[in-house]
Amino acid sequence: MKRGCIVIVNYNQEREIGRFLAALRAQNVGLPAFVVDDGSSDGSAEIAEQNGFQVLRHGRNLGIGAAIRTGIEHARRELGVQFVVIMSSNGKMRPAEIGRVAGPVERGEADYVQGSRFLAEGASESLTPFRRIAIPAFSITTSVLFHRRFTDITCGFRAYTLDWLERPEINLNQEWLERYELEYYIHYWAVRSGIRIVEVPVTIDYSHLEAGRKSKIKPLTGWWSMIRPFVFLFTGLKK
Repeated sequence: MKRGCIVIVNYNQEREIGRFLAALRAQNVGLPAFVVDDGSSDGSAEIAEQNGFQVLRHGRNLGIGAAIRTGIEHARRELGVQFVVIMSSNGKMRPAEIGRVAGPVERGEADYVQGSRFLAEGASESLTPFRRIAIPAFSITTSVLFHRRFTDITCGFRAYTLDWLERPEINLNQEWLERYELEYYIHYWAVRSGIRIVEVPVTIDYSHLEAGRKSKIKPLTGWWSMIRPFVFLFTGLKK
């Protein structure tokens, strides 16, 4: 059995983080967890600490990619684990499903697990109409590029081993990867590296989030941040 940890990415989720961390603790999944706070200006980092979680803080908001990178580095260098599970602090991902995402990696059956709300047993509560169309369209487009089917490439509920990320052709420490780009850069190299990838059904629940808090993805810049890693990498503009 491989050893892993949970990386919880947080930015200004004061209203939601306490409930999520309580649910995570109650689930008792057997994996250590810590929070990477990406320069929050509210009290969410303090709430995490009050709930007994270690918090790694960015001095300013850098982006979700930078937060994930900080989590990976801490997991690898300080905790010495073999895999990470990536989760958001806003409670849209269910702690009860961590075993489903982490299990294939923990048991040595896969190297990269992608959660999918669009598989038969997956679900997406209160997903906006635009994203219900845009996410499958984006997933189909990238599937064509990869010559491999993915049903929900934008779902951030993932688990993956860390050893393959040390290959010389992979460089997470690039300035252009600080926002959403890093997640898709990692996905690109997971496919290109030929590691074992599986999708598993998950529930992404937005129903408890107030209007305006369901997503931090901005209509134009956010989606470009997600698309451009594939544009740059497939054309050879970036490595």
